[in-house]
Amino acid sequence: MLMYPHMKTNCYQTTRPVEIKTHGPSRMKIRFGSALPALLLAGTVLLGPGWGVQRCVAGTGFPTAPTNGATFSIGVVQIVVDPSFAFLFAPSNSFSYYPGYAGPASGILTGPVMFDGNTMIGESSNQVVGSEVFPAAVGTPGQYPPNTTYSNILGYADYALIPSQFVTVPNGGVVPTGVHTIFTEIEQMDLVGYVPLNPSNAPCSDPRVPTPSSGSTGLGGGGAQITVQAGPGAMGIGSSLPMNRRSIGIVQQITNGAPSDFPAQSFFDIYVEVNLPQVPGTAANYDFPTNGAVLYNDASDPLVIENFDLTNLPPTATYVHGNTTAVPIRFKYSNPPFWAAGDVLGYLTLAGHGVFTNVVTASAPCAVATATGGLLDQVLGPVGSPIRPPPVPWLRPTNSFPSPGSSYDSVVNTFVDPSTGVTNVNDDTVSFTVGTQTVYLRDLSLGSLGNSASLPAAGNSQTYTSSSATVSFQISQNGVDFSPAALSGSSTIEVYNTNGVSGNTTTYSMQMTQLTASGAAGSYYLRVSPTQPTLGKHTVAPDPRGYRISSFFDVFTELSPDNVNWYPANRSMRLLASLPPAVPGSMFVSQIGTNAVLQWQNNFTLQSTPSLQVPFTDVEGPVTNGSYTTPVTGPKQQYFRLRQ
Repeated sequence: MLMYPHMKTNCYQTTRPVEIKTHGPSRMKIRFGSALPALLLAGTVLLGPGWGVQRCVAGTGFPTAPTNGATFSIGVVQIVVDPSFAFLFAPSNSFSYYPGYAGPASGILTGPVMFDGNTMIGESSNQVVGSEVFPAAVGTPGQYPPNTTYSNILGYADYALIPSQFVTVPNGGVVPTGVHTIFTEIEQMDLVGYVPLNPSNAPCSDPRVPTPSSGSTGLGGGGAQITVQAGPGAMGIGSSLPMNRRSIGIVQQITNGAPSDFPAQSFFDIYVEVNLPQVPGTAANYDFPTNGAVLYNDASDPLVIENFDLTNLPPTATYVHGNTTAVPIRFKYSNPPFWAAGDVLGYLTLAGHGVFTNVVTASAPCAVATATGGLLDQVLGPVGSPIRPPPVPWLRPTNSFPSPGSSYDSVVNTFVDPSTGVTNVNDDTVSFTVGTQTVYLRDLSLGSLGNSASLPAAGNSQTYTSSSATVSFQISQNGVDFSPAALSGSSTIEVYNTNGVSGNTTTYSMQMTQLTASGAAGSYYLRVSPTQPTLGKHTVAPDPRGYRISSFFDVFTELSPDNVNWYPANRSMRLLASLPPAVPGSMFVSQIGTNAVLQWQNNFTLQSTPSLQVPFTDVEGPVTNGSYTTPVTGPKQQYFRLRQ
């Protein structure tokens, strides 16, 4: 996501016919065209001069007084839905999933191209690291904030996470003197699914994203609405947005003492609130509340976006989701029996990277988004070459490796666009030059990895071998017509515990040292490269209901038609641990002292019985969402189950 305002010299105004809404400080409103998925602003947002805001010549310095700056932004996002909530996006009285949803196998949900012509960012005056003056006012005083409390940065402790590249007094170690810095805050953003002003013109269409409804007129007019807030106000968590959920950032000079403040680096900790609308023809039309499902990321999980090469303000660039893990998105309110407040709907995964050089105009936002090297290429990756998503820490019942019943799968993102009826295949695809012919491979899956065992202790390593691994994929000799293939073979994985503990999460490094698979006569052979290392990472964190585990490999493969001559893939392929089974009806039991604690997802009524010969009855209360604590002392037994 990208954002940036501000320029003070040689400015002029351009205009465009667009509805502008004014909001309070750090508030974001996102609206989509009709029946589009209401997703969160987390991929990439492109901001630059143009679209009814100031358009200016680049300067050489940071602002000398607090100011607000307006700019435009273009965005697209992608999340992975937890299997427990896949049913919310299933078809109902139709053949189409929720727009942009690839189905429960991958869980990928992609939003449309969105834009905003009046994104507002507050900036502080130029500060010098080591001599900062706090509280630092951010934004033009009195213009957006309801009071100065929300527009002031009291210190670096206000930030949930500051990337290590940024120099600060509290956590920067030896601080170079004279590094220029400004503090920033998102004050307004209203991203709208792009629909042309002229209904006869084509909407913003691309095979990687759902198409906004061409039936709407105007810029997103008449469609379902979602609201996203990144600042104080009545829509925040509780009666107002807490101070620890302001979307604040820093811009900092890279070269200490340079005559210009540029090049500079920048980041934001983003907090949002999203309304996911009902969509006719899908289960969400009935399972979501009338006003939509409200989602948010909490104070411990900021969406961190970064750019390390700003050359002016405002830039034409992208910001990168710099956090290495996916960001959980939670339901704010309970909606029994479908979900409880605090349940994780899914994880925000892909975010953009790179710098745009295009000058965006009001007449061509889609051209910029869909151009080679444009927004979608940098956020989602070109068709067939998706940006590698961060691994998701899925809930697992045990911490053994590999997770029982799991496989390692390449990215499969095929969805039917309900606006056009077209099936869009965006699966990760690699190619092999076999003699004079090019062979294509996609939908790679490594399964039947038995011998699950305990992970190695700190400082140790362990070897896992599966002699009956299965490898499946789709293969093509023209890149269009794919046929399924299934091979069998063996795999060896080395797992290392290098004491990589952060908080309560243990990180293991991995290397797949051997994978060889063959099939029936006449089929291809596949192996991991003996010269290019296939490396991976595995993380484990405790959860009251089990363990949160993420796992992936970046696999370099080789293909052979005869098991003698081997041909390498054009690049590596990321294999992610498969999604776990849905668990809304499952109970997790842990012991704390002399008590047993039962946990479960969603709203179900807890029942118990002292004997399976006696009917189950509702636990007094009744108890409809976890957790539930019961003593385990004394010679007694009790059975529990959930009913809807």
